[in-house]
Amino acid sequence: MSAAGRRILSLAIVAVIAVGLVVPGAYAASAASTKTIVLTISSTVATVAGSSVTLDAAPFIVGGRTMLPVRFVAESMGAGVSFTKRSNGSVSRVNLGLPDSSTTLKAITLSLDSTTATVNGQIVTLDTTPVIREGRTFVPIRFIAEQLGAKVTSTADPSTGRTRTVTIVLPIINVDVPRQMSGTGATFPLPLYSKMFDVYNGETGVRVNYQGIGSGGGIKALTDKTVDFGASDAFLSVAETTAMAAPVLHIPTCVGAVVLTYNLEGNPVLRLDAKTVSDIFLGTITWWNDSRIAALNPGVTLPDLPITTIHRSDGSGTTSIFTNYLSMAVSTWKSKVGAGKSVSWPAGIGGKGNDGVAGLVSQNKGAIGYVELVYAISSKLSYATMRNSSGSFVVPSLASSGRAAQIQLPDDLKVFLMNSSDSQAYPIAAFTWLLVYREQKYSGRTLGQAIALKRLLNWMLTTAQSVNEGLGYGRLPATAVTKAQALVRSLTYGGAPIPD
Repeated sequence: MSAAGRRILSLAIVAVIAVGLVVPGAYAASAASTKTIVLTISSTVATVAGSSVTLDAAPFIVGGRTMLPVRFVAESMGAGVSFTKRSNGSVSRVNLGLPDSSTTLKAITLSLDSTTATVNGQIVTLDTTPVIREGRTFVPIRFIAEQLGAKVTSTADPSTGRTRTVTIVLPIINVDVPRQMSGTGATFPLPLYSKMFDVYNGETGVRVNYQGIGSGGGIKALTDKTVDFGASDAFLSVAETTAMAAPVLHIPTCVGAVVLTYNLEGNPVLRLDAKTVSDIFLGTITWWNDSRIAALNPGVTLPDLPITTIHRSDGSGTTSIFTNYLSMAVSTWKSKVGAGKSVSWPAGIGGKGNDGVAGLVSQNKGAIGYVELVYAISSKLSYATMRNSSGSFVVPSLASSGRAAQIQLPDDLKVFLMNSSDSQAYPIAAFTWLLVYREQKYSGRTLGQAIALKRLLNWMLTTAQSVNEGLGYGRLPATAVTKAQALVRSLTYGGAPIPD
């Protein structure tokens, strides 16, 4: 559908009159204005509020019943839509959420296998089933009229007597969508989110207040339900998931690289591997001219200088990425320290946030720490080329960290990208996620707040991806975007899919 069809500002529910009779139980029309939609059978050209739009699929008639493409229902009638799929990937049910008022949604589920459907948990029987044609799902217009309320009229072709056009009249119901949102958490993507949200404000007028306080803080804020979203570079643990007490979705926004950054005279470009890095942070290697570092860097003059390790002092997704990488690659690290957002460090100095670690490395000759690539670049610090599990030395970059994400991804997108076997992949790469509750009707949240969040998430997965590379973050792979969009479509408000 064209931009005109997608950018309808008001969400609609109808007080439908079919054949001149008010449908029993339908919401009574009281809106001050209406929107008229005219569709032509077997044509993708339609009129919405006087503007011509192009549908991705044409309405058609089967068994005497007019079938509408569900995407058109979603975009032009203000419905949320999601799909339930079978194990083979085929659609088994269509789930709709249509505004029942300015604050509530009606939850509707239609089966593609039978005429049985549910409306707000009540079973109803349709006179025909939804169908899939050429990969598009179509729903019967009579169902729209009887269960969602619509004033529907049709005109016939004089020469054949068959339906030629269908006109739908929708009273408009306004939903108050807030102009401010809040989120908090990971510092790993803070430069990216700062830019993204500035662009979003310029494009939409919606302000997103994001505070980079560390992944642990973001998870706590979402647990406490004080923000619209949390942000983390580590997916939730079993204990954290239990504390949430409700399903939480992980929506990735970029691919990033954690680098080993150091402060040495002359800024030499060093090569390191997992075992050497592990020994440095375990306190086994304590001087820069240690033979184990020298063996990886022939021809490089290493200073006779003690090593100071810098780690995160706060609960950190960056720490989770770094320690999970070491745990995957080095058994000694796994047994002695392990992995997590917070660990018991054998030695070193703690700094808060990626910027805190970068600052301490800058201030201390001989220091080494782990930060997101952007922080090393912005602080003008050197960072190491790392040997990956295939034995190749790889420079951290957009391309090499992106290669780590070229794997088969799970539907929930909770996946480690570290220690990839791809010979061209940088080994300390990861997604960073926004965390949101799947069911958005909680703690007094309004329908408008849920709609605002869904719009933001969809924007970050599409338009905003153009921001990533200019700030040193990798774009999401196409497969990750597709799976993330499916997760966003699964958001509900009172059990019903949230309109866009």
